[in-house]
Amino acid sequence: MSVHRGLDELTRQLDSLKKENASLKRELIDYKRNEDRFQAIMSRMKEGYFETDLRGNFTYFSPAAPLIFGYPADELMGMNNRQYTSPETAGRLFSIFSRVYETGDPAEIAEYEVIGKDGSTHFLELSAYLITDENGQPVGFRGLGRDVSDRKKTEKAWKESEERFRKLYKESKRAEEIYQSLLNSSPDAIVIYGIEQKITYVNPAFTRIFGWSPEDIEEKDLLYIPEAQQAVFDERIQALIENGRPIQGLETRRLTRSGELLDVSISASRYCDYKDNPAGVLLILHDITESKKLRMHLQQAQKMESVGTLAGGIAHDFNNLLMGIQGRLSLMMFDRPAEHPHYQHMQEIENYVKRAADLTRQLLGFARGGKYEVTPTDLNELTASQNRMFSRTRKDISFHENLAADLHTVEVDQRQIEHVLLNIYVNAGHAMPDGGELYIETRNETIQTHHALPHDAKPGDYVKISVTDTGIGMEDSVRQRVFEPFFTTKDMGRGTGLGLASAYGIIKNHQGFITVYSEPGRGTTFNIYLPASTKMPRAEKPIDEQIIKGAGVVLLVDDEEMIIEVGGEMLESLGYTIRTAPNGEKALAVYRAEQAEIDLVILDMIMPGMSGGETFDRIKEINPSAKILLASGYSINGQAAKIIERGCNGFIQKPFNLLELSQKMAEILSGED
Repeated sequence: MSVHRGLDELTRQLDSLKKENASLKRELIDYKRNEDRFQAIMSRMKEGYFETDLRGNFTYFSPAAPLIFGYPADELMGMNNRQYTSPETAGRLFSIFSRVYETGDPAEIAEYEVIGKDGSTHFLELSAYLITDENGQPVGFRGLGRDVSDRKKTEKAWKESEERFRKLYKESKRAEEIYQSLLNSSPDAIVIYGIEQKITYVNPAFTRIFGWSPEDIEEKDLLYIPEAQQAVFDERIQALIENGRPIQGLETRRLTRSGELLDVSISASRYCDYKDNPAGVLLILHDITESKKLRMHLQQAQKMESVGTLAGGIAHDFNNLLMGIQGRLSLMMFDRPAEHPHYQHMQEIENYVKRAADLTRQLLGFARGGKYEVTPTDLNELTASQNRMFSRTRKDISFHENLAADLHTVEVDQRQIEHVLLNIYVNAGHAMPDGGELYIETRNETIQTHHALPHDAKPGDYVKISVTDTGIGMEDSVRQRVFEPFFTTKDMGRGTGLGLASAYGIIKNHQGFITVYSEPGRGTTFNIYLPASTKMPRAEKPIDEQIIKGAGVVLLVDDEEMIIEVGGEMLESLGYTIRTAPNGEKALAVYRAEQAEIDLVILDMIMPGMSGGETFDRIKEINPSAKILLASGYSINGQAAKIIERGCNGFIQKPFNLLELSQKMAEILSGED
């Protein structure tokens, strides 16, 4: 009985187990079905699901997570966020997950940066939750991560684009302001034409230079263009609009509101609209009136420089010929009584030689190579002396002097400045054939750079001599050529045309400049500017008209055989013993051999081979106390003055006569200054 009951109970238990097993199988099937569904969902999700322990180490993640975090699945498992983020980001995540742990509240983590294994960076958004066990105790975290790198890039690009737009807008506004500022502040006149060749804008400089206001332009377009140039200008602008080739440096003339014509240089270019279609023309007009005058001054100076070189060469050769004539004539007249039947003829010949020599001095002055005997000079005394001399020849001209009492000294060749004044006075006399007034004024003046530059002079203190006549004046065409060599308004045979040209050259050679102002019927003013000096003027010595004989040995050095012959005879007639040398090399050889006996060297400056300047220096090396008299009819670029500055004892200009030679030698040999 009991066995049966036990068997029945066992049977019931077995049935119950079968039922429970069937239920477990059904649950297992449901669980497997749910797990497959979960895995299917996980595998299809672009977001990455993950679970970590409380330390933040991965314990589970979906297939998308390795792609999002940038590590292979086998390496990602067990990794901590400190390993794939920067220290700053890891600290930020720690704070957020700590708050989730403490409060149990989920957290949304916006945009944090993770660093993949290959160094690439990604931006993620994260939702984080706390995981608890059946007792409610925290055991880890789970979350869902989304890769927002593309969205981040898009937002960044949008922000950058927006920033660029704002920057471009600001720059365009700034560019517009700069453009307007440049137009308004430009020193050159700017005109903008529309496509119909109508003026749409003129800048302030246009009004300042030409006098026309924007209102004037609106009333009457293109009113500043001379009528004769209008058609040609229209063609040039139309061609520019069509072909786009800029116009550069077009020299023309434009009208001011007052009716004056200004010389201008025009540059023009076409501008286009935003579709690159021609929209108009921008013109820049540069006033070249003053620069054109400066260019004319420079061209005049260059022309006179080149002709001056030729004139100087002619003067050199001509002076040698005159030296031969004057020397022979002096020897013929020496100790010959005035009653001799040929004496008067010889005097006339000497006068002709002096007139010819005066002509060469004009050439030398024009060539700017004849400044030899430079001394500190009071221009008031020199000017007053010339005034007295010239006034004796023209009683019909009244002289008016206004000479500054505090006038600076100047360092000049007095004979040449006298020559300059004489030529200007003669020119004034021709302009006043029936008499008139001549005003001579001297004063100190400081010349600024802008005044000195057109005349190739240096700024600084100058002494100014102004000579104003009340004559017939000059047309502008004559005034512009008045300093040109061989230019004259006199009839053929009435003048050489060298007077004012030589005056110009002499003043230039003294580092000064000369200007002329004249109008027809209103007279002429010549202004002479000479650099001021701080030296005191030298007192004039009385003129001795007696030939002075002497004694001693003189070395005469000259490359012209004619000068050697006549010069030797002149020296011998004065009582000197001579030695001669045809060039610098021979002169050095003679001087080395006989320096103890040689009392004086007369040295030609212009010689082939070793020049006079080099010969002078070499003789001074042999004997620093050697006495040397420089003789020449021409110097290039002021060489004579430079040699005298180096210690030469004196200078005598060819052609010279026995009187001049004897006095110059006596002065040097006696030790007088």
